[in-house]
Amino acid sequence: MMDKTALRARLAAARAARTEQQRAQDRAAIREQVLAGCRAGRARPGGLIAAYQPLRTEPGSTELLTALDAAGYQLIVPVTLADRDLDWTSWSPAGAGETRLGLDAIAAAALVLVPAYAVDLAGNRLGRGGGSYDRALARVPDGTPVAALLYSDELLPEVPVESWDLPVGSVVTPDGWRDLAGSPDLAGD
Repeated sequence: MMDKTALRARLAAARAARTEQQRAQDRAAIREQVLAGCRAGRARPGGLIAAYQPLRTEPGSTELLTALDAAGYQLIVPVTLADRDLDWTSWSPAGAGETRLGLDAIAAAALVLVPAYAVDLAGNRLGRGGGSYDRALARVPDGTPVAALLYSDELLPEVPVESWDLPVGSVVTPDGWRDLAGSPDLAGD
């Protein structure tokens, strides 16, 4: 199996090679899949969703955040601290708030959407390598849906895993919302 650094580099290059049109189409499809999942009960109406403000090549989008806000959800996004842990702040179409909500704010989320370079069929997530989300996900109560947003080719048979890596229960790609092996029935939570 490829090591994490080499796999991240390969996936980052593939993301950078996508055209703006490809990214826009995939982001629009992911936005619709997330909204459909929320309507299907993956997040209670009006509930709190922990999301993220995407980097230029990531599959998440500001349009997704705006659509979730318009659908009545409350949103929080991370603020990376000096030690790489994640604090949280509210988000609205006007942007991120200035008030810090604390490390444990993620524990109140009805749904957690996380970035990833790749996820495997067992839910193992390959992030950017700082451990920020592994620390944050340790604060998420059992049974809370946690989904990584990916491009379709980033759901892999296997990714390298370390003892501290925390899995996700689902992935959302342009092709749909997929619960992974060993994940609880998230729609019913």
